[in-house]
Amino acid sequence: MAHEEAGSDGHGKGLPLAIGAVLFLVLRLFAVSDYDWYTAFAVLHTVDVDDSIAVVMGTLMADPIAAAVYLALLTPLAVLWLPLSAPRHRRRTEEEAARQPPRPSLGSGLLLLLGALVPLAAYVWSFRAWWVLATTVALGALLLALDRASKAGSRLRQLAQWTGRHLGRLILAGWLLAAATVNTPWVPLERVDLHDEPPLRGYVLQAEPGFLKFLTENQREFRILTDQNVASREEIQGD
Repeated sequence: MAHEEAGSDGHGKGLPLAIGAVLFLVLRLFAVSDYDWYTAFAVLHTVDVDDSIAVVMGTLMADPIAAAVYLALLTPLAVLWLPLSAPRHRRRTEEEAARQPPRPSLGSGLLLLLGALVPLAAYVWSFRAWWVLATTVALGALLLALDRASKAGSRLRQLAQWTGRHLGRLILAGWLLAAATVNTPWVPLERVDLHDEPPLRGYVLQAEPGFLKFLTENQREFRILTDQNVASREEIQGD
């Protein structure tokens, strides 16, 4: 019976994650295709299992504004979440443990903080976007002040505690929101010069011997370009 309960609980936790991963991919396909069914279907056949990390990370890295907003919100929450994951010496009674959700582990808190600080530092350094750092510090100070000013048992304190306990779900919801709204694909923007027509700006979603699968920048037209027709390719940065 114990093994059955453990297995059932494992499936219960894994199923939402699997559904979230599928939903994330579906939203990304439609977002980069301007929610056109046929274009999304064509883009689907360029995505491989090995591309999953690139699709996830490229969701925010390809759009600097979305990345700035996400990091400015995530970093203060990660800092404030760390005390929740710190071990406490007071042992909870069985009634308290049943009433309250399990506390996050210290390792997960440190990993979340590291996963927020490293991209934030890289973003500020790459774009010289000191305003993002200032915004992050300001938001962190505001959240800390609200937490300190709120009385124990107040709605504000309860909201802060609920946010800390459900931060993982909130981050997942943020990723799904980004997947649905960021229309920049997960590959760099390129200029492709052709032999018999004007150059194209867009995204090479798949490069195979003999052809390129290409998504144009503005109209989001899906095209297959042969190597014989492609004169050159150049990655566009900072445009």
